[in-house]
Amino acid sequence: MKKIHLRRFSEEATLRQKRDAILTRLCENSPRTFTWFNQGSYEMGTGVKPINGDYDIDVGVIFDLGNPIEQPQTEKRWVRDAVKNHTKSVLWKEPCITVQYQSANEPVYHVDLAVYGKDTSGQLYLARGREFSADPRWELCDPRRLTATIGNRFIGEDAAQFRRVVQYLKRWKDEHFPAEGNAAPVGTGLTILAHNAFNPVRTGYPVTYDDLTAMSDLVRIIASSFRGKWSPAGTMYRITAMVPVEPRDDVFARMTDQQSTEFKARVDKLKGYLDEAARTRSSTPLRWAFGTDFPE
Repeated sequence: MKKIHLRRFSEEATLRQKRDAILTRLCENSPRTFTWFNQGSYEMGTGVKPINGDYDIDVGVIFDLGNPIEQPQTEKRWVRDAVKNHTKSVLWKEPCITVQYQSANEPVYHVDLAVYGKDTSGQLYLARGREFSADPRWELCDPRRLTATIGNRFIGEDAAQFRRVVQYLKRWKDEHFPAEGNAAPVGTGLTILAHNAFNPVRTGYPVTYDDLTAMSDLVRIIASSFRGKWSPAGTMYRITAMVPVEPRDDVFARMTDQQSTEFKARVDKLKGYLDEAARTRSSTPLRWAFGTDFPE
């Protein structure tokens, strides 16, 4: 599955250049000094090459909070204003500032700048809310600890198999869910589900890793984790994935009952594809699940 794998950020020269150019612009124009760190799937090594070609890169930008604590729009506005002319499209989103790169008017990269405030104890807070939101807020969080918690769950080749399985899940999501809105399970949620339930599968000597069985076992656990709830329209299903560090919330909470029920139906279908691949030893069901980038 090398065709879907996106290597770690430090190994991708083009992505590194985009990140560095934006940080240079921010450094030159920000009214305050800041520190930064890589976050998200690129830092964890679980990124996948996007089907639509629009690469998503996540960077955390940290400002020391003043006393009294400034409004979250203040720091986000510093970031937006500092980079707003760097490309034709700089968007203020609820959780971040997005710098979009385009080629021939088509999106090719976007860098999400998550803006954090740090208090005197070193605790981080994410600036949430749109520019003119009536309820902007600082959300207590610990993104670097989240990366470490997930990254340290397994070691060595076990960890490599874990990353591959997460990548399979993400490519499956990209193939079978819409790109916009809350209908698709967020990548962080899939990663947390895998973190909670994945077990490495090794066979033989010398040891080889059986990704198909590992993936099948994980998907079976995920499918059984949905819980039914009654509604006038019929039984609906929900699943939770609690962030293991602050803010310790459910990353699937924004899905409606109908979206969550459709999520379950697609998981059940994925389970069927994997079972069929194991039964027939054929790659065709895997191409149905993960797209034509999966080898024949």
